Amino acid sequence: MASDGAHIVFINTIQSNFSDIITRTFINITFACRYPVNYMVQQPNGENKISVDIRTITLNTEDGNFSVSMMLYKDPNFEDMWTTVPFLTLEDNIFVKVNMIPGHLIIQLENCWSTPTKDPSHAVQYSFIEDSCPQVVKDETLSVIMNGGGAEAIFRIQMFKFVGISYNDIFLHCTVQICHSTAAVCKPNCTNYGRITRNKRETTPFPTHTVSYGPIKRKLADNGEANINKGKLPPVETLILGGLLMAFLVITGVFGTLLLQSRRAYPPMQAQLTMSHFHNSEVAS
Repeated sequence: MASDGAHIVFINTIQSNFSDIITRTFINITFACRYPVNYMVQQPNGENKISVDIRTITLNTEDGNFSVSMMLYKDPNFEDMWTTVPFLTLEDNIFVKVNMIPGHLIIQLENCWSTPTKDPSHAVQYSFIEDSCPQVVKDETLSVIMNGGGAEAIFRIQMFKFVGISYNDIFLHCTVQICHSTAAVCKPNCTNYGRITRNKRETTPFPTHTVSYGPIKRKLADNGEANINKGKLPPVETLILGGLLMAFLVITGVFGTLLLQSRRAYPPMQAQLTMSHFHNSEVAS
């Protein structure tokens, strides 16, 4: 086989059979076949088109079930989980993990907030994560450790309380979204915090779901919170009870004074009636 750049040449030879016994003629024919390197494929009728058979296959899709849970831990390593109702002081940290099963997809925390009751739509709310980013700029009481990087989201927040003596419990709520993409796309960009702006992620939209945990009860410190309450005005209930007790004492004093005055005036009158009765009895006898 040879080539001159424009053609490919195949060379071969045909020879007569050789015999070791006798021979009469000798045949030796050499031939070659030359083919061009480039060919143009053309359909009939002069149409230079290639017909492509397109087949569309429709696959049935079904909704999958995902289990999302929120858990609280006692340590920053997320090893010692709370199995009872947590009692925390205002100086303690809350270590929260939101986990999803199965774990082959990525979970995002969209919004996280707290309420004094188990109702997520309670009028009194404290929001600390919005659009997958911390709401407060450079807040040392909140740290989002992982969000949009795997099958679990982790954050730490310092214990707090709602203003008002009737609010002693805390309930945490988070809206979560399943991100069906890579971790580089699902992870939120929270770098532009000076202007409180957040970059939107180009992800496939999935419906969000709310997961909650509670209650978290506040534990009074041994001496710290007691000292904080010193110098403050007493609660409203204490003032009401004190006023009722004062009114009761005043009313009791008034009735006691009237009763004492009536007793002082009654004995002479009773003695006078007794003497009068005694004299009348004597005259009759």
